Amino acid sequence: MYELPVVCAVCGLPEPEIFTIGGLRRTFCPSCHHSQRIDVEPFDYKGFAMGGAGRTPERLAAQAGFVAPHIADGARALEIGCAAGDLAEALRRRKTFSAYHGVEFSPARDIAATRMDRVFAKPVEDLLASGEVEAASYDLVLSSHCLEHLDSPSDVIAAMLRVMKPEAALFLEVPHRGGHARLPFDDNRSHIHFFGVSSLTRLLARHGLETRVAETGARLDERYSDSLRVLARRPAPLRADPSILSDHPKLAGVDKVVVWGAGRMVEEMLAHYFDPARIAFFIDKDEGKQASLRLGAPVRGPEALGAGSDWTVLINSLEFEAPIRAEIEQRFGARVARIIPISELLD
Repeated sequence: MYELPVVCAVCGLPEPEIFTIGGLRRTFCPSCHHSQRIDVEPFDYKGFAMGGAGRTPERLAAQAGFVAPHIADGARALEIGCAAGDLAEALRRRKTFSAYHGVEFSPARDIAATRMDRVFAKPVEDLLASGEVEAASYDLVLSSHCLEHLDSPSDVIAAMLRVMKPEAALFLEVPHRGGHARLPFDDNRSHIHFFGVSSLTRLLARHGLETRVAETGARLDERYSDSLRVLARRPAPLRADPSILSDHPKLAGVDKVVVWGAGRMVEEMLAHYFDPARIAFFIDKDEGKQASLRLGAPVRGPEALGAGSDWTVLINSLEFEAPIRAEIEQRFGARVARIIPISELLD
């Protein structure tokens, strides 16, 4: 038996509530709702073959389906606590990897070695120190039902960050609170930390990671039918990118567009995400806006569409998309080649 400090491992609250379950003390943090053991019974991971639970095709397909949309083919992956490599095998059915490495202490690593490119039997911190793993070298780091077993999950998240490329993704799955919707707590003696949505996302945020997707109700097995899955990344910098909307495939081959609508969406949306060089002119029925400039392009009345042909018109409105489209089709149908609502560029 050993003791962990009576301080919340997630938010650092120095005086969390303390209560006893099964003769062992644990905490509950009123700030982030994290729970963790104070009294910990040692567990022999090196002598226990991990990976017996959660190996159904349905569960593995669900995990792979959660992760796959967020990574590109050719990624380098590192799975911490990879057990027998079942998730690696499931993901490789959906994506190609330039390398898929694992970390596993238990005898299950012998099976994992047949499914992965390399399996390490050292903590990530030691792999970094020895040079066996390079910093900022992985596009994807994964850990499933591992974080709850560790004395200091914060230290492991920090190590994960060190091996992640700046744009890399982190996938985590842990039991959600008690791990079962009908059971108020989990007394698995090998589990030290008991995460909820608030505590796990807060832990990631403390390390500069933004949770992009999270879901509860993920099934490991009958005992842990309510698990929490998250995918996190470092937050993207707040910067304008005019290619996001103006380089949309629907505008491919179009040199100039006419933008119908010179209201707030110009400053709030187009100014940040649409190349002004692609705009021929704006149309607005408000005479107070006509003869002015928006993004360096003139604002004209609707009759301007009658002075040319083969126009591509971008409807720069969400609320009035339908009536604007109807008016264009009725008045200028013969002169307009394409009508593209901004909703389609955003979809």
